[in-house]
Amino acid sequence: MTRQNEYYRSHGRRNVCLESCGWCLMDIGLVVASGIVVLALVAISVYGARTLPPGSMVPVHHGIGGWNNWQPKKLALIVWPATGVLVFGILLAASSTASASGKTTPAVIAPIVLLVVAFSYYNAIRAALRQSGRN
Repeated sequence: MTRQNEYYRSHGRRNVCLESCGWCLMDIGLVVASGIVVLALVAISVYGARTLPPGSMVPVHHGIGGWNNWQPKKLALIVWPATGVLVFGILLAASSTASASGKTTPAVIAPIVLLVVAFSYYNAIRAALRQSGRN
């Protein structure tokens, strides 16, 4: 009997884990939610590509004093979704490792971190639009 089965049995909850791969249905839902947020990052890039004028600059970092590290539009529209995919991959790997060992998974963190990245990215596009004079 796996640790997850013991946990569910001792806490009176129904076993919702998939025995073949060690993933819980909650983890699968969180992975799907994280994937949707990554797709939202791609959608924000498409929005930025369509609305920003040629030659505009987009910030890729928000520091203490405000937006800094402005990059050309083409580079910045690739960096933000790539960051989301990287975060998604790291958290997915950490989640599957923790799930296989029977420990509590950090999968809950993935959608939250990705939502923060998506929110920052949307605000970066808005800042670039303000900078270019298109409000």
